[in-house]
Amino acid sequence: ACLLQILQKYQLFTGQLVNLEKSSAFFSKNTPATTQHSICQVLNGITVHRSSRYLGMPLGIGKSKRESFNF
Repeated sequence: ACLLQILQKYQLFTGQLVNLEKSSAFFSKNTPATTQHSICQVLNGITVHRSSRYLGMPLGIGKSKRESFNF
């Protein structure tokens, strides 16, 4: 509920709409599973994994930049 209130305030202040159907969550490996589950329920269960890419770039960049960017 708190996350939805934050998103509603964001929409109100910026005039931009948040499309929850296109939204997803990216979690740190330190985020407890219960917290991840709660947030995913608000965002229709969509999560993004470390190996995912956005516009061709890796979302999760680890210590090895060479491994993350495949060069």
